[in-house]
Amino acid sequence: MKSKYFDIKELVSRKVYNKYGEKSWGFINPKIIQFLDTLREELGRPITVNDWMFKGELQQRGLRANKDPMVMSKNDYYISQHCLGNAVDFNVKGMSADAVYNHIIDNYSSIYYKYITRIEDKKSTPTWTHVDC
Repeated sequence: MKSKYFDIKELVSRKVYNKYGEKSWGFINPKIIQFLDTLREELGRPITVNDWMFKGELQQRGLRANKDPMVMSKNDYYISQHCLGNAVDFNVKGMSADAVYNHIIDNYSSIYYKYITRIEDKKSTPTWTHVDC
């Protein structure tokens, strides 16, 4: 499933995209894509997951593969929904992480319940939002 608003490069690392290109869509849970598209429409604001394709620093906030530095740096078991294409970290332009978190919680039962299974506590993600599907 492809997104209305996101290029696959925004959801995977440079390494994953360089190896799999457009086939990388197959690694992302469709619920993550639906969630991001729904949130983008609901808020009417751009959302940033990864920005490496725009010369930015962010590239491990969507899918994290076994050869990505964040995963390779772990010395113990690393179990993350990011590694399964089931999680995403993101920012919404012009909104604080706190405001985004509150919007999702306030609208969870009517809009987001069918997509997300967990939203990380904002104490753990003070400058971004994390959701699992």
